[in-house]
Amino acid sequence: MNNLTKINDNLYRLTLPYQDIYTTVYFLKTDSGVLLFDAASFPEDVPQYFAPALEELGIDEIKYIFISHNHRDHAGALEALLKRYPSATIVSRSPQLKEKFADYDFLMPEDGDRLLGVFQVVTIPGHTLDAAALLDTRSGILISGDCLQLYGIFGSGKWAANITLIPEHLAALEKLRTLPIQRILTAHDYHPLGYSYEGKETIEAALNHCVAPLLKVKDLIAAHPKSNDEEIAALYNSPALPTLGAHVVTAVRNTLK
Repeated sequence: MNNLTKINDNLYRLTLPYQDIYTTVYFLKTDSGVLLFDAASFPEDVPQYFAPALEELGIDEIKYIFISHNHRDHAGALEALLKRYPSATIVSRSPQLKEKFADYDFLMPEDGDRLLGVFQVVTIPGHTLDAAALLDTRSGILISGDCLQLYGIFGSGKWAANITLIPEHLAALEKLRTLPIQRILTAHDYHPLGYSYEGKETIEAALNHCVAPLLKVKDLIAAHPKSNDEEIAALYNSPALPTLGAHVVTAVRNTLK
């Protein structure tokens, strides 16, 4: 099965299995070199998935490996990739990754920084503190990784909207509304819009879906003042939505305080 999809002449999407879902990496080509967005999950992903995709795309060198955040399904194959491409520069906002890969070239970008002249770093904390996306200024495509989670991932009871840095996340969503984004591509299929959101109305709907679960939890807390966080989560959860954990309720409650 070929899991490599062409988005445009400069952008390709590769899906790889992870537990009961899939994760995604993106290959971004420029005249100044190739950037790899995220590094999948396991060392064996490199020979099994990366190598055939890179060969098909005619890529023999990677300039940057951009890690959207330091979670297993996005950074798990990083070490194996660096063994194959030791001259690649890691780009990540994770202090833990910087310490782990101290022997490699490493950049810790700030919001608004540019890579290869055309990729704008967009910080979107919420899921994690180090979470960041890339805006390709040539096409207006924002590759968001896990930064934008809507209601959570389709097809699994494990992967609900996992946003715990709520004020930071809400501020980042408002920032996104001001950027010239034409399309958003994510790492997973998020309820209810999937992985690709194109056009002003769909993008606005996606951003609103990122806020909606948090507002629903807020309303449940207000309506059930004697219920604890586990009970609120149980009230939220239904077969129609990905299952939300009590730790998200705790984060909403702490924000309200």
